Amino acid sequence: MTTTPALVPAARRGLFTAAPDRQLRPGTPERPWELWLTGPDTLLPMVDLATALMAAAEHNALAADLDDGSPLQPAGHALVLTHGYAWRREGTARPGAGVAVPSLCWTAACSVCGEAPQDEFVPHHTGPDAAAADAVENHGWHQLPDGWLVCGCDNTAHSEARARATVQDNDHEPHPDQLALAVGARPIDPDS
Repeated sequence: MTTTPALVPAARRGLFTAAPDRQLRPGTPERPWELWLTGPDTLLPMVDLATALMAAAEHNALAADLDDGSPLQPAGHALVLTHGYAWRREGTARPGAGVAVPSLCWTAACSVCGEAPQDEFVPHHTGPDAAAADAVENHGWHQLPDGWLVCGCDNTAHSEARARATVQDNDHEPHPDQLALAVGARPIDPDS
């Protein structure tokens, strides 16, 4: 009679296990950052974390693009290593987990052509009014009385829209016999 050994759950051994004695170390301990290409089992030195993450993303995107679904195709992934161990971010990137949270932001757009203000970065504002105010104050845009924003493009459509912004409604029509007052002139006092 044969007896089966008691089944004990195996402790996880791998790249991302939290137990240091069970963690695999495929890289070089002396290198602060490197990229491990698992398919060809190649280690590439990297200058910093940002470079390693970008290289891994590019490699993994290319590998996914070349995957034709064949079971015979070798699987190749790029992993970022730090001092030989797989790099793990502190915390998680899921919304609400404390590392990153989604937020709604607003950016101005020209009502004529749809362009956004040209900045070193895309400005984010808490509301549409703040976005419009930033475009008018910091980028020289015009805001029409109806709320439209017009950027500084120099073409007929933009010029016509800007002309509408400078026209003011005048409820008072001058009398046909009234003479126009010259700019800078003072009215004549009839008592003098």
